[in-house]
Amino acid sequence: MNSRTGSTLSEVSTSPRGPISICLLGGERAAVTMSGNKVQLVHVRGGRLTLGTVLDVKADCWGVTPSGDNVVVSYSAPSWLEVISTDGRVLHRFKESGAAQTFEWPDFLTTSSDGFFYAADCGVSAIIKLDSSLHVLQTFSDPQLGRPFGLTSVNSDTLLACSFNNDSIVHVNVNSGKVTTILGIEDGIVSPTYLAYCPQQRKLFVCTSSQTDSIQVFQID
Repeated sequence: MNSRTGSTLSEVSTSPRGPISICLLGGERAAVTMSGNKVQLVHVRGGRLTLGTVLDVKADCWGVTPSGDNVVVSYSAPSWLEVISTDGRVLHRFKESGAAQTFEWPDFLTTSSDGFFYAADCGVSAIIKLDSSLHVLQTFSDPQLGRPFGLTSVNSDTLLACSFNNDSIVHVNVNSGKVTTILGIEDGIVSPTYLAYCPQQRKLFVCTSSQTDSIQVFQID
């Protein structure tokens, strides 16, 4: 899509059950998690989409985010995360063990500019920071997070996340841990699920379950 006009530039059909999450890999590729235990690679050239390699994984994966030339994917029930190469090899794995669970539904992922990963887990109402080997480094919890769904990294210090049951978008300072609500129901945010930030235009694109046929666009100062 053209982010200035909202017009569609190119589209391509995938499986009948459709995509779940997407992330860019560099400038000309994207990875899409699919129902049916698949990760679909997509090429983006000259504003046109073409299908690439399909990676087979062990279960339906949800979140996806870049890790250099690789991807990190997340699973639920049971919950685990993997770093996978673009030829399908598992490079690192985080899997729950024991009674103390870190994750329940780590369905949404993002990568910060300094290479750390963040997983939004609506089951434990927290955002969790991991390193490139999927070691847990830090957990952010706050009532304003509610049930965090989609999230995006603005820079190495800042995350934006959907607070699904609080009908809001929150700002998370990863240095201080401070969480601040920046958009709410008075701005038209109702049950937000996904979001993306465009640093060139300083625009935030928000998908909500209440408006499944449109994307809300906000200017972020």
